[in-house]
Amino acid sequence: MPDHASDLLNPRTPWILVFAHPGHELRAHHVMEMVCPAVFVLTDGSGSSDEPRLDDSLALLAQSGARPAATFGALTDRAAYAALMAADARPFVAIVDVLADTLITESVQAVLIDAAEGYNPVHDVCHWIGRAATTRARAFGARIDLFEVDLVSHPDSSGDGLRVVLDDQAFARKLDAISRYDAIKGEADAAFERYGQDAFRVEFLRHVLDGPAPPPSWVPYYEKVGEERVRAGTYTSVLRYGSHVKPVIDTILESAGAARDATDLRPLHE
Repeated sequence: MPDHASDLLNPRTPWILVFAHPGHELRAHHVMEMVCPAVFVLTDGSGSSDEPRLDDSLALLAQSGARPAATFGALTDRAAYAALMAADARPFVAIVDVLADTLITESVQAVLIDAAEGYNPVHDVCHWIGRAATTRARAFGARIDLFEVDLVSHPDSSGDGLRVVLDDQAFARKLDAISRYDAIKGEADAAFERYGQDAFRVEFLRHVLDGPAPPPSWVPYYEKVGEERVRAGTYTSVLRYGSHVKPVIDTILESAGAARDATDLRPLHE
């Protein structure tokens, strides 16, 4: 880890974790124990079932020493998806405003955001929300280290950043927290099957790198899945990156003057 890791990974350094959905915090479970952060969550995790899972995350935060941020599940998943289908950035820009204000007023020094992996459009938009809010706070003089955590790829992937290796006790607490989070059991089981349970001993916080968003012609994984579901009759229309998501990202960045500092979306599924 870099020399300043000990300065960052302690409860005296103000952190905010910015996630699209409740449950993502499990990818940084021991980091939460170490830094006792505020945790921002974009949606309530209700998905298509309309059953929020915020209470599960609130219990997890309390047990790990973290706390909910001022914005915690402000949107339903249906509302977030509908806004994207309409290419309507307004709900997301409003959240950028709140998050940027929080970064400034709470003198936040480190921010962790979902990586934009091209797997889920709400994950990716949340990434840009965190990115834009950080850029705006920095424009007001804030000194913030910005990191991202992968949600779909291997938990110990490549790049520079903070790599936290859990000891047996910390790993046991993490596995216990995962086992008690019933709403994400299927996702957890799939991740364990894909990478092996022991891979999740590592919590890697990658430094966010500058770079442009993909062009409108880019086709992410979620768009390909949408096409398959339309053909199967499950969906009536496809959420397109170029037509729906990219305009929202552009407006988010423009709202913070952040377009030139945008982080590269790293497609995992091309």
